[in-house]
Amino acid sequence: MSLWSLRRSLVVGINLAVVTVLAVTAWASYRDILHELDEVFDAQLAQTAKSLATFYAPAKNKLSVTQIIPISQYDDTGEDSYAEEKGPSGHKYESKIGYQIYNVDGNLLASTNQAQSLNLKGLEAGYHTLKSDKNTWFIFSYFEESKGIWVHTFQRQDVRGELSGYLASEQLYPLLLMWVPISLLILLIVYIVLKPVKRFAADLRARELNNLSPVESELPNELVPIRQALNRLLHQIKMFSEREKRFVADASHELRTPLSAIQVHAENVISADSLDDAKHSGRSIFNSVERMSRLVNQLLLLNRLDSLNFTEKFEEVEISKLVSLALNHLPINKVENHQWHIDVSSIRIICDETLIVSVLTNLLSNAMKFSPKGSKIQVVALETANRVIIKVADEGKGVPKETLERLGERFYRLQEHSAVSGAGLGLSITQKIVQLHHGKISFNNSHPTGLEVHIELPK
Repeated sequence: MSLWSLRRSLVVGINLAVVTVLAVTAWASYRDILHELDEVFDAQLAQTAKSLATFYAPAKNKLSVTQIIPISQYDDTGEDSYAEEKGPSGHKYESKIGYQIYNVDGNLLASTNQAQSLNLKGLEAGYHTLKSDKNTWFIFSYFEESKGIWVHTFQRQDVRGELSGYLASEQLYPLLLMWVPISLLILLIVYIVLKPVKRFAADLRARELNNLSPVESELPNELVPIRQALNRLLHQIKMFSEREKRFVADASHELRTPLSAIQVHAENVISADSLDDAKHSGRSIFNSVERMSRLVNQLLLLNRLDSLNFTEKFEEVEISKLVSLALNHLPINKVENHQWHIDVSSIRIICDETLIVSVLTNLLSNAMKFSPKGSKIQVVALETANRVIIKVADEGKGVPKETLERLGERFYRLQEHSAVSGAGLGLSITQKIVQLHHGKISFNNSHPTGLEVHIELPK
């Protein structure tokens, strides 16, 4: 498969353009030369005819013999040397030019001795073109009224063609010679212009495989978008690589504990002395598998969210519907242990329904986990000019002020919450979903006790 070459295309394209311009220039010059030569030769025919009419003296005897003007007998065999084209008797071109003089009665009075006879009798005054055998003749006819004579001067076409060919070739040769240095100059300019591209490619080849830092090579303005696109690609690759490393690290770190627990309890089942001990170890294995399954699902969800930059499933939904769906995902017996104050009116937001329901489910589940039975949990929605604020507040112990900023970090859990089930990924997932909706999430301690979570989403 042949590779397309920018350098070769530029060199060939520019050379073709130059050759085209030179060819058009040469053709236009040739046409101008032909036009000017025609004017000069036409004027010469007219001037010769008038001179002959002025100086010609008709014979008094009307029965006089026609005067024949002799011409040289050189044969026109094509291009000859300058010395061979002329001699003592004249020039070989004499057979290509001549004149004829007639009286008003149409009698030929005088004529050059042409090898090819031309009958010009009866032509009107002015310029004419006559085709005879293989040749074309340009003729000028002039009537001298005072003497009663017609003078016809003529010239063969190849006289003009040969001269115009000489002049055109004299112009064409310099143009052709000029094209060679122009072509070399074009090649040099293209080489210089594309040198940054070659250097850019060399820099990329010299980079280490694990070097995903931005490329800083200096490039012409036209190639800067390529460098920017490449840097964006490197940045995305770096993000994906870091995400995969983080996922592997998180999975290996968090799955080690439940796997170890499963191994221990499996050994207990094998060495159990009674059925009750085996059942107890079996239940422990089941709880560890359930926790590990929940952890794997959360890790996979978080990893999927990390790879998203936007969602195409946004639609307008009422917040009351989202809160209702979130509550339906929670255990009914635990929901009934708390007092619920929900005030979301009929406010609507544009969002991915499934993801926002997951956010509310996480926040409401945490509120129930870390607040005492019978306490009040609030879900309030407020609307501003261009944003919607959702507040979830509980009456638990709250969070130490110095650790508020760490909420949302992966696997971060307060020491006093170690007895509560969970892996520390819920708020990380919540924070990522809010970010995907171009929103913000913040955590504050409420007065006198409890934690408030504020979510700001665009309308």
